[in-house]
Amino acid sequence: MFFEGTQYPLPVVFIQGETPGPTVMIQGGIQGDEPTGFLAAQLLAESRVVKGNLIVVPRANIPSIHAHQRLVNVDMNRRFDRDYNQFYEDRLARAVRFLLSQSSALIHLHEGSGFYDPVYVSPLRNPSRWGQSVIIDANVHDRLDLARLVNSALAEINASVKEQDYQFKLFNTRTFEADSRYAMEMRKSLTFYALANLNIPAMAVEVSKNIGALGWKVKHQVYATSVLLKHCGVDIVTPRIDEAEVQRLYERDSRPKINGKPLDGQTLAVQPGGTIKVDPGSTGKNDAHGQVVAVFASDRQGVNIVDSPRMALERFQELETRVDGRKVSSTTVRFAGEMPPPLPAGPPVFVCWVNGKSVQVKQGDTLHTVVGDQLVIEGVLGSKWKEILNFKGYTARPQSNDGQDMGWEIILDPEAFIDKYRLPSSAQGVARYQVVRETVGARPASFFVDIEPRKVQTLKLVDSKGHSTSVHWASGGEIHLAPGEYTVAETTSNGPSSRLLSLAGNRPLKPGDKFRVDTEKPLLFSLRQATTFAALGTMTLVPKAPAPKTAAKAPEKAPDKPVEQPKKLSGTPAPQKQVY
Repeated sequence: MFFEGTQYPLPVVFIQGETPGPTVMIQGGIQGDEPTGFLAAQLLAESRVVKGNLIVVPRANIPSIHAHQRLVNVDMNRRFDRDYNQFYEDRLARAVRFLLSQSSALIHLHEGSGFYDPVYVSPLRNPSRWGQSVIIDANVHDRLDLARLVNSALAEINASVKEQDYQFKLFNTRTFEADSRYAMEMRKSLTFYALANLNIPAMAVEVSKNIGALGWKVKHQVYATSVLLKHCGVDIVTPRIDEAEVQRLYERDSRPKINGKPLDGQTLAVQPGGTIKVDPGSTGKNDAHGQVVAVFASDRQGVNIVDSPRMALERFQELETRVDGRKVSSTTVRFAGEMPPPLPAGPPVFVCWVNGKSVQVKQGDTLHTVVGDQLVIEGVLGSKWKEILNFKGYTARPQSNDGQDMGWEIILDPEAFIDKYRLPSSAQGVARYQVVRETVGARPASFFVDIEPRKVQTLKLVDSKGHSTSVHWASGGEIHLAPGEYTVAETTSNGPSSRLLSLAGNRPLKPGDKFRVDTEKPLLFSLRQATTFAALGTMTLVPKAPAPKTAAKAPEKAPDKPVEQPKKLSGTPAPQKQVY
């Protein structure tokens, strides 16, 4: 899981096939109002890979899935023309580009309006529609014959589509050409990035939103993808797909619990000033089919309290539960006691969450943080006002900026903030910002947030025998290790280790994951910010040459014995599947 513990987690499935072959990336869910794409991608992530390898990103944009909208801040599929760094979508796009760099082809799963046809037939079937098509950005690019690849696959794909009106068609957007009506938008898309920057085949499989049968669409999108994979050199066996079962799974309910009490439609009592803890229930983070659960308080729509802490400092009326973007229940909230809790004496006291831990900051004081930390401004202790707390330089809702940043997740990254709001700081390299109380009628108050650059200090590795090696982290340096298996025991910096992501080569490491240093080949070990995916440097793990062996003195009379030949090993390595 990339970006774990944030509002925008990115689940990724790596599947190593039974026999060698190319690696192809499949992605769905980049736009949250296209459920077929993320349901089909999830089923493909449960496939058996016979030849080649898969990288599957089933739900690329979980906040937009929760909202059942194409976008939250910006359209994520228009953030690939450069490395943006303003919204969470830009951080997701950064990680997606990293994954794509390990792939030899891309298949992007979408759901578009109407039915594509190269000639105008009707308002729903014409060149401006996208549904039931396989989209490419060029027929031929730098000796890649995309049209030939897709057309050969379409013959097989459409043989399974009995309904003539629902057959798939090749849709070339001619993105490289100046007179293309799609060029301006499509040059920012993921498929164009893959083709133009990485020179790998990239295709988008679009089913139609105007086909009502969800199970039919998922089944045919999975099949179309499997055929395209075969033409890219990857053979898979997909799980059996029952159309009615797909619909049933999509419509599954969920029974999250708040502080141990189920959200079942009955009125829920909440303790004023208490912390709200959510158990997402059976369709939560470990759901076999990847379904995502959100619980929204009525005063903070868009802030999922499954993944973000919440303290009841202000009244709200309702909790809404969503599964994969569908509203499944609504629960009325009753506050069991005086609201708000008693006001402490003295100047206002602000309550914040930093990396999931509650902290209190007094008027005029400074909150000390590190780049990549996660900040949530919760409120003001004992306040009877409807508070507005503004982090100057950050915009929580760019489409309706009202200055209210309370309750929203703020990833502390000065490069993403508005520079004119950065304040002078006496500490070298520290970026200072101000959180200002802009509540109408309330007395003015504020506090400062100092953001120090993250500095990695040490890396501790443990080998298969339990021996540890601790080194000073120096980006660009080398670590000499005996060949063998290792795990990352600890990384230390001037911030919490949970905000660091380790990668061995291109492989992200979860706690306890093993990686191997080979006998002759050095391995690049890198660290990134876990919340922004920004690079923090690399070191090279260099295998130590084995110590020379001292020649043993031969016996004076060695008996003649036949030399035993080594036994041949047969079979192939078992396929590996890693969910990250």
